[in-house]
Amino acid sequence: MTTQVAATEISSQSKKFLAVGDVAPQFVIQRLNGSQFSLADYKGKKPVYLIFWNTWCGYCIKKIPKINAIARQYRQDIEILAINTSWSDNLGAISEFQTEHQTDYPMAFDDEAVITKSYHVWGAPTEFIIDINGVVVHRDNIPDAFDTHIARWQKTSCQQEVC
Repeated sequence: MTTQVAATEISSQSKKFLAVGDVAPQFVIQRLNGSQFSLADYKGKKPVYLIFWNTWCGYCIKKIPKINAIARQYRQDIEILAINTSWSDNLGAISEFQTEHQTDYPMAFDDEAVITKSYHVWGAPTEFIIDINGVVVHRDNIPDAFDTHIARWQKTSCQQEVC
């Protein structure tokens, strides 16, 4: 599995918390199905829902039905990626987890927790919604009703487009 984070993103983020309003660190990671995920590919096209998780995390397991429902209902509107932090996990455990819990969304393994560190994740699950402009609009406290938020997450900011 390959994981890449822009070196400037890691070195330029000296603060200890990635917060709402911050630009999300760019990264590239291989999904478990072998396809590549690049956060930059979604900028200007589609918001992204990132979930940092672990196989042994009880709260992560409790979130699966909600994330499965979001994936089924909003697959066209928001890109979902569940990133395993690699804390005490391995690819075999993740494969078993997917089968046992019937996850319906893409997953990736963050070997050596490179992306996990760049996003200042220290617990699981930690969730982010990144809007179409590449800005963090939610860190945890993900809304239950996506219908009322999707349009805002898909709106291009005037800073990047002529209004």
